Amino acid sequence: MSNSFSFSRFAKKNFFKLDKSIQERIRSKLEELKERQDITSALKPLTDFASATHRLRVGDYRVILKRLSETDFLIIDIGHRRDVYR
Repeated sequence: MSNSFSFSRFAKKNFFKLDKSIQERIRSKLEELKERQDITSALKPLTDFASATHRLRVGDYRVILKRLSETDFLIIDIGHRRDVYR
């Protein structure tokens, strides 16, 4: 079973605004998670956050996700931890 991630238009725009080294770290983390059996152990559940269900920590950056199905996730936002929750 392989997990899949898709980007919202907003998240894709924010992703490409990031420094190339940060982009590569996020990309490699997502690739690693695609093959992981128990993906929920790597993702932290979000509470009281309107449209998102989980977050992924990559250094000082956060990937905000919405679970669409058991294996499919939509990336809603990507950004520095001080800005992404606003």
